[in-house]
Amino acid sequence: MTIDEIFKKGNLSIRSYHVCKYNNIETIYDLKEYFVKNKSFTKFRNCGRKSDEELIKLCNSYHLEGIDSIDNETQELISENPLKKIVTELTRTQREVINSFILVNTNSLSVRSKNAISLHLKGNLKIKNFAEKILLSNTFNVKNIKNVGAKCVPELEIYISIIKDFLNDVSQSDNEKKLISIKNNFLIQRTFSISKIPSEILETESIFLLTDFLLNQNALFDETQTVIVKKAFKIYQNQKELTLDDIAEKVNLTRERVRQIRKLCLDDIFNKLLFIQNFSDELFQKYNIDINSNQLEIDAEIVDIINNTNNTNLSKEFISYILFAYLWDKFSLIGEIEDVLLPRYFNARNRHNWKNFYLIDKDIVKEIDFNALANDIDNRKSDKIVESYSFNFKSYLSRFLSNNNIDFLDLVFPIGEKIINDEFELYLDLDENITFERNTKKQVHEYALEALEELGNPSKINLILDKVLELNPNYVTDEASLRAAMARRNGFVPIGRKSVFGLKKWEKELENFKGGTIKDVIIEFLQDKNEPIHILLVLEYLDKYRRNKDAKSVLTNLKVDPLKRFLIYNQGFIGLQIKEEQYDDKFNSLPVQLGKTIIAKHKKGYSINDIKTFLLNSYNLTFEESKLILNNLKYFNEN
Repeated sequence: MTIDEIFKKGNLSIRSYHVCKYNNIETIYDLKEYFVKNKSFTKFRNCGRKSDEELIKLCNSYHLEGIDSIDNETQELISENPLKKIVTELTRTQREVINSFILVNTNSLSVRSKNAISLHLKGNLKIKNFAEKILLSNTFNVKNIKNVGAKCVPELEIYISIIKDFLNDVSQSDNEKKLISIKNNFLIQRTFSISKIPSEILETESIFLLTDFLLNQNALFDETQTVIVKKAFKIYQNQKELTLDDIAEKVNLTRERVRQIRKLCLDDIFNKLLFIQNFSDELFQKYNIDINSNQLEIDAEIVDIINNTNNTNLSKEFISYILFAYLWDKFSLIGEIEDVLLPRYFNARNRHNWKNFYLIDKDIVKEIDFNALANDIDNRKSDKIVESYSFNFKSYLSRFLSNNNIDFLDLVFPIGEKIINDEFELYLDLDENITFERNTKKQVHEYALEALEELGNPSKINLILDKVLELNPNYVTDEASLRAAMARRNGFVPIGRKSVFGLKKWEKELENFKGGTIKDVIIEFLQDKNEPIHILLVLEYLDKYRRNKDAKSVLTNLKVDPLKRFLIYNQGFIGLQIKEEQYDDKFNSLPVQLGKTIIAKHKKGYSINDIKTFLLNSYNLTFEESKLILNNLKYFNEN
């Protein structure tokens, strides 16, 4: 028969039906075959105690040839002693209840009796071993137990009789809730000496309800400690955070003593909560918490489900910590307890202060350092960011891998993203890049830069100011502040001496743009020349950037340079002072009246070529240099 058919007949709960489907069990034969080999279904994914019990009962209700046969030896043992049959047929829950009962009663024995019985059982107090060595043993006699004195015999006989009677009582009960209640009652009584425990806690096995109950009963801490924990720790939702002084006043202790007790409780709370591991809370069925996932995400919805189900008011942070204590063998806790449970009192300076807890599979935590990740992001956000920047998040995560195992990146990625979302309010873009936004105040020069970008061409300072104020109506500045801010190092270039400014990048982007004064432009032009350059060539170059400049005004400008950077030779040749030693000495020999000499020769009938030859022979001038001198003479331009 198929599992679907059994479910449709109403012989299987929806919960157990899904367990079968999750684990590829399609028929009753598959189910029984697995049970014969494994004795239970606890290893099935999402299979809790209730589903395990239900599936075992289902297996026992179907007889299949070749699977159900009990070996002859077992059958003979059962026939010899009815108690053997009882022990053999105990369910897991019944065994757990009886084991708890044995443990509680053993601990209540006198020291000598307890040591004697523990030695006889070799420390194994479980019902199977107890039955084999005591209840079902034909040779057992209390008096023969090693180290048992005469006074211990009656005590141990009563002890064994009580356990035997309890075994019979439990074996006759098939009420699962009652059995669970009995077991849990013994566990709590044994550990905390609480006489009256609400049946709801005993039957539901809720770790959240249990923790809340134990806290309110002063079972985890003494009365004063409990008050301090409740007032200082983030235990409940919408909890008012009190100062140490406030708490000290309530418990009538000094502030320092309250601080000491708080630290003591903080250090001890994890060990106190480990007790809840004795319970079997069905997290998936009750709260949709999948413990097989890589990360347990405890969101507001799950918190509401937990609190509504258990009629509690626990905070998200404390619920996460309870789960950590319950599942600590599988999950690691990322996030410092003092940061999350005591946010009012702790503010570490040399690391990230965590806002939340993150329960992450231990195998994943071994592969990546989430604390280093958080600290690095914290440092980046704390640093002065003048300009926003971004990079690929997955590549960034690889920096924090402990063993450089790149295969783990896909598993780590969603967890890392969750951390940066919740801790830093950082979100990835569509290309999975993380961006760190500018966190500094906008500077004056940045307003000017923005305005010039908008204007699109070199502009006077008053126009730049107008554009700044137009783009930023609430910003206050003036021309003097803008002018002072528009230095070359900030990306600006002045145009001459008329308070005109452009952007330095335009020198590369625009063909006919060059910043600076006329002197700056000419210096740049002469910088890579090995000889002085004639004023006509200088004007030709200058005309690209400064229109309609004449030779006389340019030469005058260069002559009065306060820094004396230029060499002005006769006949219009210009050089740089720093390159004087490189220049040919012929330029120093050019006479002031050379122009008059040239004109006189031309009037006497010298041709242009004759004059060029004369200049070559007399002053070693090239024909090109001679041509420039002639072109610069007004006489030749008019004739």
